[in-house]
Order: sequence, then C-alpha cells, then structure tokens
Amino acid sequence: MKMTVTAFEEAFALCETEARETIQLPRERLPVAAEIGDRLEWQGRSIRILRTETVARRQEIDQLIDELFED
Repeated sequence: MKMTVTAFEEAFALCETEARETIQLPRERLPVAAEIGDRLEWQGRSIRILRTETVARRQEIDQLIDELFED
C-alpha cells in the first residue's frame, strides 16, 4: 500500500492512503528519516520511503504554487 505522511502527532504519524483514507501509525514503524510529505510504501512488515515519488510530488506542488502566484 502506498501512502503519504501528512502529519506527526506525538508518537504517531498520520498518513493518507491512495484511497484518501487517513491511517495512524506508530512513528517508530516509519523509517527514521521520514518527513511530512514523503511517499511511503508499506509491504508486509516493511515501510520504505519512495524517494523518486516524493521528489516528483514536491516538484509538482512547487509548480502549482508558482502558477497560482504568478504575477
């Protein structure tokens, strides 16, 4: 299952799945380097950061912001 980290609340990470459902995971289950906005893949007992998807998503968001605030 793929998801995006949307927030950290104390010992938990809030993540949005591709089905737009919010799930709460213990922060300790995520990779140590996980940050808000990171795309993750959860397979079995393993959760890994999808760096390529994270970078592409951030670039897309930056482009949308630039278009929104164009002079």
